[in-house]
Amino acid sequence: MAETSALRMLAPDLWHVERHERSGLHLRMAMTVIRRAGGALWLHSPIAIDDALADKLTALGDVRDIVAPNRFHHRFAAAAKQRFPAATLWAAPGLPRRRKRIPFDVVLSEPSVWPELESVFLSGAPLWNEHVFFHVASRTLICTDLLFNIRDEPSAVTRVFYRWLGVWQRFGTNRVWRWKTKDRAALGGSFDRILAWDVRRVVMAHGDPLAVAGSAELASALLPLRA
Repeated sequence: MAETSALRMLAPDLWHVERHERSGLHLRMAMTVIRRAGGALWLHSPIAIDDALADKLTALGDVRDIVAPNRFHHRFAAAAKQRFPAATLWAAPGLPRRRKRIPFDVVLSEPSVWPELESVFLSGAPLWNEHVFFHVASRTLICTDLLFNIRDEPSAVTRVFYRWLGVWQRFGTNRVWRWKTKDRAALGGSFDRILAWDVRRVVMAHGDPLAVAGSAELASALLPLRA
């Protein structure tokens, strides 16, 4: 069973929409939508896009870019490309080898090719190979699995799972990142670049969008992954 939330505007040219998957665990998966200059839409971490959501997106602009930002958030990438065949499908490094049947067009790299967005590749964490992005106009950090912000959850089993991950009712990183990071010094260097941005909002693939009071709050959330 699945349920898709309404397309929610967070700031001018920035939207957020969630899909709730219920199959044993109740998983919240979010897609971020940016409208670029000229009305081109940029979809980050695509969820399942039904006809109703596709119509809403089309009303906002022309989908030009679909981004699978790490090695795990690709489940709905092929379907999104099929629905918007003229869009470019971007892959995290290593993902085309891992999912050869998905018709990726380009592998993500630095610097960002989109003027409205800056990007950082999270070095030292090859399990994810995640790129994070900064929407300059709204001062929003867009990440995937790096940070969670789960505050409410009706499923007792899922609450246990979030507690095991160490993310229940807290803004921060999960334990798997701490276990699987290969080079904390390299990852810390990536964090320094992120903290140089003037971040005032964080959106992520799992959890509620969060207003932050600047780099100090964000640095505190990232501290467990520091060398």
